[in-house]
Amino acid sequence: MHENSGSGAANGHGAAAAGNAEQVKEHLRAARGAATEAIRGATRDAQIWGRSRFADLQGRIEAEPYRAAAWALGIGFVAGVLITALSRRR
Repeated sequence: MHENSGSGAANGHGAAAAGNAEQVKEHLRAARGAATEAIRGATRDAQIWGRSRFADLQGRIEAEPYRAAAWALGIGFVAGVLITALSRRR
């Protein structure tokens, strides 16, 4: 009579399953490495873009400080009006 152990080891499938598991683990490790490198690359690109935009903005502010101050005051005034209106509504 054939014994059914449920693990597949009795008929030789246990070694094949272990081999497949190792292949899946290696595939997942490779995918993790690729995803990590992609994220690092995207992070570097975002840092370069952000630094570039900040440098551009800083240059524009230094070139026209009065205009930048006027914009900052205008934005602050509008934000204050909105916050006041929202707080009075409650």
